[in-house]
Amino acid sequence: MPKYKQSTYYGRKKSRWIAALVILLLAGGAAGLFVTNYVTISDDKLSVDFPPFITKMFRRAPPPPPPDDSIIIEFPSPSPEPTEMPPSVPRKPEQVRALFLPMQMLGDTAAIREISGRIPEDGVNMLMLEYKDTRGTVVNTEILTDALSLLRTPGLSMTAVISAGVDNTIPRSGTNSHWGLKVPHEGSVVNFVDGPIETGNRWLNLYMPEVREHIVSLALDAYGAGFDRVMLTHVGFPYAPGASRINYGDVDHPEDAVDAVNTLLLELRQAAGERPLDVWIFEETLADEEGIFEEAGQDLAAFTETFDLIYVSQTDDEAIDRPFIPILTADEAGMEDGTDRFVLIVR
Repeated sequence: MPKYKQSTYYGRKKSRWIAALVILLLAGGAAGLFVTNYVTISDDKLSVDFPPFITKMFRRAPPPPPPDDSIIIEFPSPSPEPTEMPPSVPRKPEQVRALFLPMQMLGDTAAIREISGRIPEDGVNMLMLEYKDTRGTVVNTEILTDALSLLRTPGLSMTAVISAGVDNTIPRSGTNSHWGLKVPHEGSVVNFVDGPIETGNRWLNLYMPEVREHIVSLALDAYGAGFDRVMLTHVGFPYAPGASRINYGDVDHPEDAVDAVNTLLLELRQAAGERPLDVWIFEETLADEEGIFEEAGQDLAAFTETFDLIYVSQTDDEAIDRPFIPILTADEAGMEDGTDRFVLIVR
């Protein structure tokens, strides 16, 4: 068996070691050359600029252009989160100095401009615009939009005034005429009118769920139209002579008028949520020692719990034993037709 010579074995090991050393020296030189030409070291950072041939190796090819008949949709970058939310209208303002504007005035651009110019000097902080009147008319959308744009002022809240129970249109005609309160007459039923047939008012039947839903819908529409607050008037039943003859129809209604009105109050507040909701009440409700006007269905305690601001019509300042804030009226603003003056009850 042949034997390897010791000198031959060690010679192969030595040549491998020399080859490794040469490779290491070449790599170190290349690294030094790379660092010298492509690496920049400063006090605060280290940057590397790769050689062009390396950059080209890893560069992605540009995407092909879209076809000529393609539709390109660009998504806008998301808006930054607001750092400060705009102030909301307080539900119970510390002070109210308001001006009531009847519906027939909202289309008078000259008058609206004059009022808008006087708002700062008069110290008005609330405008009450008639949104739905006792005739049953809802303000024209275009007229309302123009009026709001002219009247809108920082620090000025806008209130929509809605006649809830009194409506002289719905009971007289149309598919919903049965919503009106009726009285028997010569073997039939006719609309109840709380005064002379020419000037008296017709009322809606608040026992009916669809009537209450209609009133709630009006309030929500007013908020949607840009109003900050909603104020409801005639929230209840008529109490004029002849009201005892009213036929409320075959409806599944609460036991009495107070329960029916309170049901409406609950539905209104649930729909409004935290938005300001105000009301005008009958003077008899305020005058009653217990604050309950049963015939009209008004319970002052329930109204106080539901609404943020409560108003009554002013008759005699001395007769009101609660603090109140006067509200400017149409005649005080230099308008031809005066309107009822509301008094705000501070509760």
